[in-house]
This record gives sequence, C-alpha cells and structure tokens, in this order.
Amino acid sequence: MTSFLESSNPFNAYNKQMYRDALDFAECEKQLHFLTDSSMVLPFIDASAKMPSGILKLNHIAYGDYFECLNINNQAEDMHIQGKYCYLSVPSIQNLTMPLLYKLMEMPNFSIAELTNSEGFVSDLMETIEIKDTSLISVRLGMCIPKVCTLKQVGDYITSLVRVPKVEYIEGACRLPGDKMFTTSDYVAFGVFGMLFLLTFLSTSFDLYNRFIKKSRSKHVLLSSLSVYTNTKRLLNFESSQFTIDCVDGIRSLSMLWVIYGHTYVFQILSPAHNILDLMQWTMLFTSTWINTAPMVVDTFFMLSGLFCVYVLPNKMSPLRFIKSIHIFYSYRFLRTLPILGTAVLLQASIFHWITDGPDWDRMAYCVEACRTRWWATLLHIQNYIRPAGVCLLQSWYLTVDTQLYFVSPFVIIFLLISSTAAWCALTITFIASLAALAYYAAYYEYPSVLNGLWQTQNFADYYINFYMNTPTRASPFVVGMMFGYILWVHREKGLQLSKKFVTICWTISFVALAYLYLTIYMMVQLPYKFTYYDLFFNVVMRAIWAAIVGWIVLACKHGYGGLLNWFLSLPMWKLPSRVSYGVYMIHLQVILISTSGAVQTRYFTEMNTVYYASNYILISLICGCILCVLARRKGVLGPMMIV
Repeated sequence: MTSFLESSNPFNAYNKQMYRDALDFAECEKQLHFLTDSSMVLPFIDASAKMPSGILKLNHIAYGDYFECLNINNQAEDMHIQGKYCYLSVPSIQNLTMPLLYKLMEMPNFSIAELTNSEGFVSDLMETIEIKDTSLISVRLGMCIPKVCTLKQVGDYITSLVRVPKVEYIEGACRLPGDKMFTTSDYVAFGVFGMLFLLTFLSTSFDLYNRFIKKSRSKHVLLSSLSVYTNTKRLLNFESSQFTIDCVDGIRSLSMLWVIYGHTYVFQILSPAHNILDLMQWTMLFTSTWINTAPMVVDTFFMLSGLFCVYVLPNKMSPLRFIKSIHIFYSYRFLRTLPILGTAVLLQASIFHWITDGPDWDRMAYCVEACRTRWWATLLHIQNYIRPAGVCLLQSWYLTVDTQLYFVSPFVIIFLLISSTAAWCALTITFIASLAALAYYAAYYEYPSVLNGLWQTQNFADYYINFYMNTPTRASPFVVGMMFGYILWVHREKGLQLSKKFVTICWTISFVALAYLYLTIYMMVQLPYKFTYYDLFFNVVMRAIWAAIVGWIVLACKHGYGGLLNWFLSLPMWKLPSRVSYGVYMIHLQVILISTSGAVQTRYFTEMNTVYYASNYILISLICGCILCVLARRKGVLGPMMIV
C-alpha cells in the first residue's frame, strides 16, 4: 500500500520552504557544541528513538517521542534552540535484502557460538531463508535534532566525538512545528463548509419557527431543504412498499460492518503492528478465515448494484422508451452519489489534514495530496484508468468501478426489455465475457486468489491497479446481480412460486458453495504460496459464486423462502445502518487512517485489541455517516441511501 501511495508526494502537503529556511550550517555547529555540555541536550536524547524491541517479530519501527521533540523550544545565550523530528532507516543487515515472510517463520535455531565463530553462518542463513532482491530490511528510528541541523551534520558531529562503528543509514523526512500550510483546497473547504453550515442553521431555524411557533402548514420545501430537523425525520422514516426488499437492509449493514473489520486488520499490517509476524501467522488459522474472505464482501455490493439497476425499472417499459430516457438513468446515478462523494473528497483534501498529527502522518499526507491533485478524476469516476496510482479516497475505487458498470449496463438492459430469450442470451454472453476477462488478467499477471499471497509475492501495488480496481475483473458479481434482478423484476407483481424440493436444493447448494469458498480460502492462505491452475480457476469463479449465494438469499427472502434468515436480515435495527451505509463507506477508511497515522507508538496485535479498535471505528463511522446523510442527502435527488 505504501508503494501504491508514493505516486503522490506527501511533502507537497507541508511547507517545504520552512524546512529549507530553517537550515543553518554555522548555527548548527554552534548549537551542537553548546548542547554537548548542557542539560538541554536531555530532551533531544529522551525524544529520540532507541533500538526497537520485538525485531524478531518483525517490528522495525521505533518512533521516539514525536510531540516531545517538536515542543522543544529554549533560549540559551544568543541561540534559539528548537526541536526537529526526523527519521532515518538503518538496514538491519547491512547490504542484505528482504527474505520472504514464510522463510522467516522457518528460520533455523542457532547458538550464539555459531553466530559469532562461524564465518559461513551468515551466508548459510541467507541461503536458508531465500534472500530475494527486494526492498531492504531496515529499522526505522525517529530522531530528535536541532531545527537548524540535518541528520548528516548531527551524525558527523557525533562520530567526530565518539568512535563508533560505521553504520550505513538512509536519511528520511523531517517535521517541524507548524509545517502544515494553508492551500487553495483549505480555503475552498472552509468556504464551502462555512456556507453550508450557515445555510443549514438558517434553514433549520426557519423550519422550526414555521412548524412550532408560527404553526404553518405550508411546507416551504426549498427553504427547509437544508433543515436538520426535516432531513433527520426523512432519514428516520422507514416506510416501505410491496416492492421493498427488506432483507437487503440486513445484508448491506452486515457487509458494511465486515468491510470495516477487514480494513482494521489490513491497517494493522500496513501501520504496521508491533508483532506483525504474529499477525501474519494468525491469518493462517482456520478461525481467522472469515477475515481472509472479507475482500469478497465488496462483491456483495456489486451484486446488489446490478440487481437494483434492473429491479427498479418500470413495468412494461419498451426498449425505445428506455433509450429516450437514458439521460435520466445516467444523471440520476451521478447526482445521487455526488453530494456525499464530493463532501468526502473535500474533507480528505483539507479538514482531515488538520485534525491531528503524528510521526506517521505521511500516510495521511499521501491521501491529502492525492485528493488535492486528482479530485476531478474521483468525481468523474475515471480514477482507475487516469493515472491509477494515487487514488483520492482509497475506498472510492469501488464507487468508480460500480459507476462504470452501471453506465455500461444499458447495453444489456435493452435486451432485457425485448424478450425473455433475448434477456438470458445477453446476460449469459455478458457473464461469460466477464469471467473470460477475469481469467485473462489473473493468468497473465499470475495474481493470487487471496490477498495473503500478495504479502508473499510483494506486488500489491501492481495487483491493486491492474486487477483489484480494474472494471472488467470486477464485472462478474454485477452481472450475477443483474440476473437475479431480472428474475425479481419479472415476478415483481405476480410473485414467484417454487417447489419445496427446488428450494431445498438451492439452499443446500448455497451452503455447500459457502463451505467450499471458506475451506478453499483457508487452504490458499497457507504458506508458502505458489501460483497454480487451481488457484487461477478459484480466482475466476469465487466472486461469481459468492454473488450467486447472496443473490439466492435475496430472492428466497423476498418471495417467502428465507425462514429465520429472512426474519433476522429484515429486523428494523438494520434500517438505519443500511440507509447511511453509503456515507459510512465513504468515511470509514479516513476514520481508520486518522487513527493509525496519528499513532505515536506501534500497536501490539491481539484479536481483542483489533475488535476494540474496529468497534470504535464502526461507532465513529456510523455517527459521521449519519451527519453526512443529513447534510448532503436530499430527497428526490439521492433517493434511498443504498450502495447501488
């Protein structure tokens, strides 16, 4: 993920001129000489990192004390001594490169005598763990130095005083107090949000005055359109019709929770965790397979999108009438998603940058800079093909791909409106084409079917660009959704009568298919990973199988064959999370990113800790999602809040 984000320069989000102006070689020498014999050096030493613990668990980061360093501000004689936080990377084995993770897990036992006396031990160990030509293993240390100095100056000064072994290191970036600067994005954001809050306050005040003081029955739709009171009432109004599919609320809500849990675990790896080796070993357990299946949850949303783009079509619509109203079909979708998407982009480009800070804030700065330079590609839903590296709002790739699939769906919908034969021919051909496209990309690039294989092959950035957010490779669940949507559309008024035998067979197949997916993914995550034709086959069919399972659940529940599952998925408690799911989806990853980027220490992975973090993220995301939907959702423009 880090390499994926590096296409955007995070330091454009900081005041680079401040860094250059702060440097003063002569003043640095003067301050270093003074600090050598002064107690003022103690805060610099205290705020600097020491060798991190847990290196054998692959912890390679020691942050030091970021805020203590930046708070150093002393006057001494004619000098103004301030702290500057920098990090440096020290290769843990000089000039060696990174071994595969699974080989580190199998590292042989050795004695101290062997390590110190055997000249061939290191070379034997390198051969055993299969050193590969990839990025250097490095220990990242946060260092606190005087503001006027560079890391090299401080290092040279220390070595001139004390004889220490020569260690190769790479200078990293530095941070100063107040180095975040206002840009055009900030002025636009404060202007837009300031105006929005002002209009919301005025609209709410007018609405409350009109309703409770004046007691007028006139609705004044335009003047009350921004009223928090009216929009909250609309958000909490759960009226349904005979065409409503209640079980979708539960499916969408549970899928959204699953997505947040999955992203919480992913960011434990990317942050990274203090004991990342334990985390990677945990992902290979049978009980953790539910997390490894989380990437398929997004295919639930693709399936629902394909289903609803057909299911909501008016009855007895002719192909000609549909073609004449195609502009409504497109503009409805675009206008429906734009307010919350635009709000999220503006928040990412500005407000989120100012919320907090930390030694790893560069992760947030990458996303901030990506949104400042590529906001237009996100809003136009073309970011996966226009310079795909450096996506603004990492999770918005889904909305981009989904919108592209929605925009090409009329080429299939036209055949659905002609006849049943034409409909199933078009759907079948499209489905086969989607599987063929998926098979081509998976075979050509030899991508694994599960994400764990990527941690071993170390090509996550290429996978994300060429496969994960590539529209043809994500089309099969959408097409499966259109198939089930067509069945539901045809039987929307008359209902669908199925025999008990057929229903039993379908449920049995669904449970067997679900077990097949779960067990196969469990086997695929076992190390070491190696590309096989079976892995290719599974990569091609797993998303379609998952979409078919969810599609059958929707179909069965809608027509009375869902039993207890339908009762559970249709519970009223799912109504609100489902309605705000779009807002939650567009904000949840930023909630996680703010937390992980602002962390001042590496986090120790345990299942309980991760559940605790995920639960916090879910609660905060739900609150933010509700606020987004109240402020940005408009009746008649966005319609019901669902990810379609």
